[in-house]
Amino acid sequence: MNIFGIGGAELVLILIIMLVVAGPKRMIQWAYMLGKYVAVLQRMWSQAAATLQREFDEAGVDVKVPKELPTKGDLQRSITDAIQKNVPIKDVTDELNQDITNVKKATQFTTAPAIATKPPAVKPRTPTTNGKKVSVPEADATPAPGESAFGTWSQAPDGQPEE
Repeated sequence: MNIFGIGGAELVLILIIMLVVAGPKRMIQWAYMLGKYVAVLQRMWSQAAATLQREFDEAGVDVKVPKELPTKGDLQRSITDAIQKNVPIKDVTDELNQDITNVKKATQFTTAPAIATKPPAVKPRTPTTNGKKVSVPEADATPAPGESAFGTWSQAPDGQPEE
């Protein structure tokens, strides 16, 4: 016996633990609620299976939808049967390998020579502060001792630059 991947011994152990935790009165209520939900689930499955079967039949697809809720074993058995009966695995893998090589061939790019482009010339702007022009030292100008093109370096008290 195997229900949802749980064997008989495990099911008995779960029931004993539930009996100890919940007590016999709550166990009866829980079993009743579980039965109601299982019945609703079975009814929903049968309606969905009937609808799917009708759609498959109208589309001309030769598929039989199970009328009862499938178990894990049923699903494995039906998948194995479908694979062995309808689709040889070697054909599928050969077709996939051919598709992969076609995609690789289609996506190979040839490298084009790099085009040397010259950056556009930028016209220097004159900085302003509150509408007045501010003089900026030229980049080619040699800075005074203790200064750089980026500003004045901090100096030690004796007038020598810090290291």
